[in-house]
Amino acid sequence: MKKIWLLVLALPLLMGVKAQKNNINFEHTQLAAALQKAKQLHKLVFVDCYTEWCGPCKGMAANVFTQDTVANFFNKEFVNVKLDMEKGEGIKARETYKVEAYPSFLLLDGDGKVVYKFVGGMDANKFLANIHEGTSPKNQVAVLSKRYESGDRSADLVRAYIKLKIEMLEKTSAKAIADTFFTCLKPSERVLPENWFLFGENRYSLYLSNIYSVNFNYLADNWQAFAAKNNKDTVEAKLRSSYLKIAGYCLRGWYFKEHPYDKTIFDRYKKQLASTELSDKKDLLVLMDVADAIGRKDTSQAVNLLATNISSFTSTNTRILFDFAALIRDKKKFFEMHPSAENIFEIAANKSSDVGVVSVAKTYLKPKS
Repeated sequence: MKKIWLLVLALPLLMGVKAQKNNINFEHTQLAAALQKAKQLHKLVFVDCYTEWCGPCKGMAANVFTQDTVANFFNKEFVNVKLDMEKGEGIKARETYKVEAYPSFLLLDGDGKVVYKFVGGMDANKFLANIHEGTSPKNQVAVLSKRYESGDRSADLVRAYIKLKIEMLEKTSAKAIADTFFTCLKPSERVLPENWFLFGENRYSLYLSNIYSVNFNYLADNWQAFAAKNNKDTVEAKLRSSYLKIAGYCLRGWYFKEHPYDKTIFDRYKKQLASTELSDKKDLLVLMDVADAIGRKDTSQAVNLLATNISSFTSTNTRILFDFAALIRDKKKFFEMHPSAENIFEIAANKSSDVGVVSVAKTYLKPKS
């Protein structure tokens, strides 16, 4: 009877062991030791580059690394290492392997050279697909890196390599290579469609042609040459969205965190805009005056400019209301200091066809009695 009771008491523990999830077996050792082990076993090293505060990193650890198909494959094929990029040897590895986003995943050969790299949280199927691609000697990271490091600077290769660097979120390297490429291109080459990714609104624009960049200003100063070689509507859409973003960033206070106020910069924006054929040029010129007023800390002028002109804005440009609302911390106090501010919301609520703008505008209006 005693043996039976012991078995009953032990059963939940046995079931718990059986139910415990599988997991990637990460080496509790230094990266150098893992590389040496991989070299002896003729394997690659898989490195999970994470930080303690990274939510997607935790999601990968809890929901992907624990799946049988993932854990079994990695434990069989690789020597696995986890590195906190903000502690210990992770700090040096972050610099060596140009890790600027988390999670980042590396496949290294026994000498510590990158064979493959990819970034971001994802499901198990996509994770395994990335890894299988990385184990191929013909993967893009290996092929393009080898060509570039060997001195290949053909335009097609450099374009592909810049895009690859951005996909791996090696933003600093991507920007440096892109800047060198830009410098080497003749003016007639810069405007070609194959180089539009350096200037246009696309998946690369956050890193290559944001509102502070040399590339944006070059496009704005030479928009006619770009329009002659690319779709004019596309070129104008990039300009339009950029100037609207400049005004929005100024209203939110973000612009001046990057650059202190400089009147000559806003004069340049207005000169650039004046030369364009944008259908909403008048709106955008007003918004540059608004941005300039915010830079000079003249909130009253910014409010009055919007109150006077927003009724003639396109529906798209009334979206500046989202950014304008960010100025307001205390609605009652703000409206007392700037009485015309309420008119801005009233006009936007009645005029804009943007549902979001109308909804925000109504939240700032006094309830009708």
